[in-house]
Amino acid sequence: MRRVMLLTVMGTFMAGMASAQVTPAAGYTPPDDTPSIKVGMTLFPSFTYQSNPTITDADGNVVNKSAFDVGRAYINVTGNISHLVAFRITPDITRESSLLSLGSGSSVSTDSLVFRIKYAFAQVNLDDWMTRGSWVRLGIQQTPWVDFEEGIYRYRFQGTVFAERVPLPTTMSSSDAGASFHYNIPSNYGDFHVGIYNGETYSKVEVNNKKGIEFRGTLRPFAT
Repeated sequence: MRRVMLLTVMGTFMAGMASAQVTPAAGYTPPDDTPSIKVGMTLFPSFTYQSNPTITDADGNVVNKSAFDVGRAYINVTGNISHLVAFRITPDITRESSLLSLGSGSSVSTDSLVFRIKYAFAQVNLDDWMTRGSWVRLGIQQTPWVDFEEGIYRYRFQGTVFAERVPLPTTMSSSDAGASFHYNIPSNYGDFHVGIYNGETYSKVEVNNKKGIEFRGTLRPFAT
């Protein structure tokens, strides 16, 4: 009887130990480290009709110019390697003529659609050490102001925001190659984003040793 009772007690004790090892502490949710990848698309199709001035077509007829077009197209590839490491790769398809507005120096022949990289960066999430939404990025990425403005400007449809329309050399690009840091102030009272960039925008490579620093800070005194 002693041996049977002893084995029964030990069996219960060992089961209790195994259960304690897999049960998380009360109030603790383990981070999700499952790798994931998502593919999406952003498309800007359009139809334009030019009422004035008229044009002369190939047959010599005076007509109003009209055209269907795809001004921009993004293929978004985003994902997480773990809850700490994320990435984004976004190829951008646009007309050759749009590159002239960015000062790339490209010549327009047939004004065909060209393929380039808009975003390509790795992101280290700092949620384990700072407030949720804090991170560090390295690569071709969003710049602090334009990305922020695009997120709150409700009347933006197809064109770029005003900051991107100012003539060079003061144009603020929506993306550039560099490194940046973003921090969320606790309780949603604000955030700030600072980065160092090549300054040549995402359409050109670096041509000198000069770098630009961009900073944006937001305070929300009545945050909820």
